[in-house]
Amino acid sequence: METVETLLGSCVHKALERLYDGRLRGRRMSLAEVLAEFDAAWDGGWSDAVVIRDPSCGPQPQREAGRDCLRWYYEAYSPFDGDQTLGVEKRLGFPLEAGGATVRIEGIIDRLAQTPDGAYAVHDYKTTANLPTQAELDADWQLGIYDIAVRRAWPSAREVALVWHFARFRRSDESRRSQAQRRELLERLAALVSEILGDHRHAPRRGQLCGWCEYRDLCPLWAAAESLRGLSPARLKSDEGAALAGRYAELEAARHRLKDDLRRLELEIEALERDVVAFAEGRGLRGEAAGGAGESVLALACPEGELVVSRKDGYRVPSRAHFPELCEAIEAQLRAAPLWKEAAHLDLHRVMERYERGEWDAESRAAIERVLGEHQGHFAAACKTAVRFHRRKEPESE
Repeated sequence: METVETLLGSCVHKALERLYDGRLRGRRMSLAEVLAEFDAAWDGGWSDAVVIRDPSCGPQPQREAGRDCLRWYYEAYSPFDGDQTLGVEKRLGFPLEAGGATVRIEGIIDRLAQTPDGAYAVHDYKTTANLPTQAELDADWQLGIYDIAVRRAWPSAREVALVWHFARFRRSDESRRSQAQRRELLERLAALVSEILGDHRHAPRRGQLCGWCEYRDLCPLWAAAESLRGLSPARLKSDEGAALAGRYAELEAARHRLKDDLRRLELEIEALERDVVAFAEGRGLRGEAAGGAGESVLALACPEGELVVSRKDGYRVPSRAHFPELCEAIEAQLRAAPLWKEAAHLDLHRVMERYERGEWDAESRAAIERVLGEHQGHFAAACKTAVRFHRRKEPESE
């Protein structure tokens, strides 16, 4: 699956690849030729299958954005003789010992060059609409790994500059890594590889970047939805999974409508209750002081029945949902009082969750395990299953 943003990026990369391929052969392309390479790549890559997630960023605005990126780069770096290009789309890698195995770490460098003073430079072209901070660039793994790969391929390399060209922002940024930083990156990389080699579950997690992923057709979370793309309404009706999800969507929408209706009714009732109380107070409804025994009552009648208004002033207490830390502190103060045994409420779900996380002390764990032994049938291990519907967000109208 390709999005219009990934198509833009690949077309910009292809045009710059042809530009520097030409320079390696002694030929200097004009800006018009570079833009023509972009247009050819765009026309060859565009189809109805390209996904447009934001209607305001359709194919024509994205195409123009790509051409603008190339115009800026060409004008900023022409005649392209500030350094010597060693390779474009250069594949480099190195072996890494991790998890009891030897794996190969590889990457493809957009352009590898050498500056007149002998330093190597790794160039990476970015067409993203997000501009990272310098701190984020200094911690970037991708070009940090390229730095290590270049030094492994050319051990005599003294300096390696890591250069990002953020074409949409018309700027280039640079980072350099110390030996200590490269060593730390290798250690973290080896730890990650070991974790991957030891993880046999590969459980997917839904996240914000799923919308940009090109492998959703292979993902358990998205494969079903991707398989429905382009199916006719008749085929959709015959798909059992689509029918179940569609019915769930209908019921979920109905539930949201009912919730909205209920909320409107609650607001109307709250407003009406304020009017009722004001009316009752005008008729002499009064409360008693906190701790008093009296209660003031007023009844309002209508053909359908009676509306009883009563008032007895007391204490308002903090809600656990809104003030959890305060409630915990209050409970801690009251635990030493005799009333605790009478008033305390034991939440078994919370007790067992903390038991599973190993948060109880030895004495408490022993007490829980005695309960488990005595009431084994009521504490059977269970697998929790959740059903949630994720509705596709519709674009906001301006």
